[in-house]
Amino acid sequence: MALALTKGLGPVSIKNLIAHCGGVEEVLNANDSKLLRTPGIGRRTVEILRKQIDKGRAEKELEFCQRKGIKILSYLDKAYPKALKYIHDAPLVMFQRGELKLNDFVGIAIVGTRRATPYGKELARKFADFFSAQGINVISGLAYGIDICAHKAVLSSGGKTTAVLAHGLDSIYPWSHASQAARIIEQGALLTEYFTGTKPDAPHFPARNRIISGMSRAVVVIEAGESGGALITARYAFDQNREVYAIPGRLGDPFSVGCNALIRDNLAKLVSSPEEVLQDLEISWSHHSKKVSQLSLFEKVPPNLNDLELKIINVLNNGEELIDQLSIKTGIPFSRLSASLLALEFKGIIRQMPGKRYRRMM
Repeated sequence: MALALTKGLGPVSIKNLIAHCGGVEEVLNANDSKLLRTPGIGRRTVEILRKQIDKGRAEKELEFCQRKGIKILSYLDKAYPKALKYIHDAPLVMFQRGELKLNDFVGIAIVGTRRATPYGKELARKFADFFSAQGINVISGLAYGIDICAHKAVLSSGGKTTAVLAHGLDSIYPWSHASQAARIIEQGALLTEYFTGTKPDAPHFPARNRIISGMSRAVVVIEAGESGGALITARYAFDQNREVYAIPGRLGDPFSVGCNALIRDNLAKLVSSPEEVLQDLEISWSHHSKKVSQLSLFEKVPPNLNDLELKIINVLNNGEELIDQLSIKTGIPFSRLSASLLALEFKGIIRQMPGKRYRRMM
C-alpha cells in the first residue's frame, strides 16, 4: 500500500521491482545497485523509493479499512481478480466492499452511454437479467444510463453484480445511486483502486474502465455515442484480448454511432441477444438459473511450467511482445529470459515471430 501511494511510481514499475527483488520487503530493503539492475528502473525511480515512501499514510488507510470492513486485495493475493492480473497495468492494490468472491464467477461487463434511450435501457435490463440467471457476475461502473440499469436488473433478480468505482470507498458517486450501491454490497461487490479521500475526478474514469474490461471475460456495449466511456472500455477490452460485443443501431441515431463504428472497425462482434454472447463464448446456458463454472481462457494454463515460464505466458496472453518488453514486463533478466523462451518454444507453447517478437500458441 505504501508503494501504491507513492507518486511517481506506477503499477508496472512496482511489479517489476517486486519480481526482480523477490518481494515487497525486499524492494524496500534493497540497495541502490540491486534496484538499478531491475529492467526499466532508473536513478529517478530509486530516488523516489528512498525519499517519498510514506508508510504512515498506508497505516492510516489500513486502519480505516479495518474499521469499515473494506477488504484490501493485493496483486499478490489469491483473492485478487485473476483475469485482471493479465493486464500490464493492473492495480497493485484494490479495495472491496461486499463478500463476493470475484474468482468464483465468470464476469461479463455491460456498458453504454449515460444518456441512454428507453430502448437502450430495456436492452441493458434484458442482457443483465439473462446473464444474472446464468450465475454470471455482471460488471459495470454504477454510472447513469446503461450502467445503473444493468446493476438494477441484477439486483432485482437476486444475482451477482460488481460496480467498479472511480473514487475511494468512503463516498459514492453519483450520490443518487447510493441505495443501489448499498444493495450491491449485499449481493456483490463495490471495487476500486483508489484510496480513501480520492474524489471522482475526470481522469479517474478512463483509468477505471481498464479495470471493468480487465476483470471481465467479455464486454457488451449497448448504446454509445461517437465518444465517451463506453468506447474507451471497449477499446481497452480489445487491447486486452477480451471479447467485445456491440448492439447495432439505426443509422443516424446519436447513440448508435459508437456501436456501429465498433462493428464496422472489427473491434466488436455484432450481437442481438444475450444468448448469442454466451454461445460465442462457448458458455452453456439454459432458461433456468444456474452457476456458470469459471472456465475462462485465463485458467487454461499448460501444466509443468516453472515460475519464469508462467510469467512469460501470462504476459503473452495480451498479445505478441518484443523480447525487450517481455524482459521489462516479467522482470526476468535477458540472460534467463532467452533460455525460458527457448524452452517454451520446444514445448510448442509459444512461437518466435519476425523481429524478435513472441506469440503464445496454446
